[in-house]
Amino acid sequence: MKTLTLLFILTFSSLGASSQNEKCLALSNKIVENMKGKIICTSTMDDIYCMKAGFPEKSDLEAIKTTCDTTAKATKVSINWHLNYDKNYEKEYVINGKKILITIYFNDKFMYFEFPKQ
Repeated sequence: MKTLTLLFILTFSSLGASSQNEKCLALSNKIVENMKGKIICTSTMDDIYCMKAGFPEKSDLEAIKTTCDTTAKATKVSINWHLNYDKNYEKEYVINGKKILITIYFNDKFMYFEFPKQ
C-alpha cells in the first residue's frame, strides 16, 4: 500500500510540473514551427528544461527575432534582444511567472530555448 501511495504522489507531482511548463514548451514549439525549423534535441539539466532547434539556412537574424516576438506577443518581456557574453542574441520572456530564455546562435544555425522544469 505504501508503494502504491508513493507511486501516486510521484506521478501526480510530475504531472503538475509538466503542466506548469506546458505554455513554455508550447511557445518554444510554436516558434520553431513558425520559423519552419526543426527540433534537434531536448534535455533537462538539474531543474532546467532545454531545447535546441535548427532554422533554415536562408533565414536572416531580423526575421528570426521578428518570428520570436510575434509568436510570443501575448507574453511579458523581461529583457529585450541583446548580445550575450558569447556575442549571440538572446531575449527573455515571462509566461505565467516563468522565464523562458531564447538564444540565437546565428552562425551555427540553431536556437536554444531554456526554462525551469517546475
